Amino acid sequence: MAFNLKNHRKFFLRESPVFLIYGFLIVLAIVSGFMNHFFFTAGNLTNLVTTGLPYIFFSFGQTLVLLIGGIDLSVGSVVSVSNVICATLMDQTPGGFFAAFAVAIAAGIAIGAINGFLVTKGRIQPIIVTLATQTAFQGVALAILPAPGGTTNFGFAAMMSGSLAGIPVPLLIMVVVTALMWFLLNKTRFGTSVYAIGGNEDAAYSTGIMVERKKVAVYMISGLLSALAGIYLSSQMYSGAPTLGVNFTMISITTAVVGGTALSGGKGGIIGTVAGVFIIIIINNLLNLINVSSFYQYVMQGVILILAIAIGSIKARRR
Repeated sequence: MAFNLKNHRKFFLRESPVFLIYGFLIVLAIVSGFMNHFFFTAGNLTNLVTTGLPYIFFSFGQTLVLLIGGIDLSVGSVVSVSNVICATLMDQTPGGFFAAFAVAIAAGIAIGAINGFLVTKGRIQPIIVTLATQTAFQGVALAILPAPGGTTNFGFAAMMSGSLAGIPVPLLIMVVVTALMWFLLNKTRFGTSVYAIGGNEDAAYSTGIMVERKKVAVYMISGLLSALAGIYLSSQMYSGAPTLGVNFTMISITTAVVGGTALSGGKGGIIGTVAGVFIIIIINNLLNLINVSSFYQYVMQGVILILAIAIGSIKARRR
């Protein structure tokens, strides 16, 4: 196949935001290594991946919702609900593990379906719907488990903390989930529909796309991914916490927007979100390594989100 300079130039121009995000991520990692010599140790890098996997799950879900021009503020509550379900239903038997896993997944999908149905059939703004379900299902999590406690399957926890052929299991899961989500968005009709709806919903409808069905499906996928995050966190904690996901909604929005996904919909993608996740995690990790109070992590996340939104707005105005 002949080298086509024009096509390659178009590709680099189209993907330039992603290259810039990864460039910043690399610079941030190098600076972190200079600031603390523990940063590039095997133990710390494994910790980054272990910490990053649940972020990947719920940030991918948020990315999908943002791409259709919506927003999902219930992400954190889904994480909490699935986590406490595992902590209360999961025991040390295979049957108990699979039962808890199935119920947690079903709960996540059901919450996503409720969000999607209210947005499409109820004609209610996504921010209002998901704010309401966030509050309601956070209450459900507290009703199931009023205080931290419960237990999870020790075999499941050991597997999630282990390795396969020398590769940490969380890293393998992260690669597989990223590949599947990239394929879904870039190589299927569903992915094409997601971008079309986010770009211009009326135009998407006129081309025959079942807009309402696709929106409901997107919210269900977001619920599913957030539930997986809660399940994974239960394996790391060996127990449950009803307020576990309180801060995760803002993190999911921050990582997606930092990764280049537009709040207005139709622009962005999974690969950029991966960089956004690790930018946030590395900053938090560095602050921990240099003994900075965890309270400043929230300050930093807020500042990063504001900067990312401001940069996106400036670019949009220039276009």
